[in-house]
Amino acid sequence: MIYVTDGSFEGILAAVFEAFRNREDPEEITLGGDFQLSIAAGIREIPTDTGKSDRVWRGVQNRISEKSLEDLYLAYLSEHPRVGLYIYRYIKLGLKLGHKVEEYLQHPDVQAIYDLSRRVSKEVHLFLGILRFKKLKNGVFYACYEPDNNITQLITEHFASRLSDQAWIIHDRKRDVFALHNGEEVVFTTGLSGIVHEDCEEEYEELWRRYFTTIAIESRKNLKLQRSFMPRRYWKHLTEKQL
Repeated sequence: MIYVTDGSFEGILAAVFEAFRNREDPEEITLGGDFQLSIAAGIREIPTDTGKSDRVWRGVQNRISEKSLEDLYLAYLSEHPRVGLYIYRYIKLGLKLGHKVEEYLQHPDVQAIYDLSRRVSKEVHLFLGILRFKKLKNGVFYACYEPDNNITQLITEHFASRLSDQAWIIHDRKRDVFALHNGEEVVFTTGLSGIVHEDCEEEYEELWRRYFTTIAIESRKNLKLQRSFMPRRYWKHLTEKQL
């Protein structure tokens, strides 16, 4: 059985919940993109359900450890095509072993989570040191980058704390994701690369002008994109949040 999710972290945890409830060992848990269907496999679409994902979250927190929660989320940000399955198998094993699962590196799925989470952490620390902002004519700071992993939310939290009184844009060109900060809050949006270009300062100033009139309007917010980042209530558990 292949579990198809919307690609969000909450969607993956909801799939874990369904796997336990259905007493199934899924062949794959997808991130919402393309997948290969084997002859013997069926497809089960898993809707994102925050009630179910929260139950899995609390189960891992109470029966395994908060460190495991952090490692699972960081591994998720690697966007590895099999990370959903690794997360499920890690949790399944962790519910038997408790926090000792963190040291059970001889198990391939535990090793995979360990390796992916460390890879993401290293890239976060790299870009916290090398990301550079360009000041636009209207005073807004702009930085673009193309990380291997989906780390915009993690570095955004750092800069929202360190540059809390500044207006800035961080643009992940690889994923076409924009993080916009107005000195008070951060909004994530996507799909704007067709109207802006790296060397066209006027277009980024126009993007910023539209921030409050279009992007920040409730009906225009990209909820699927917002869910692709970790829900705010979980951020306090991340090491990067303390930087």
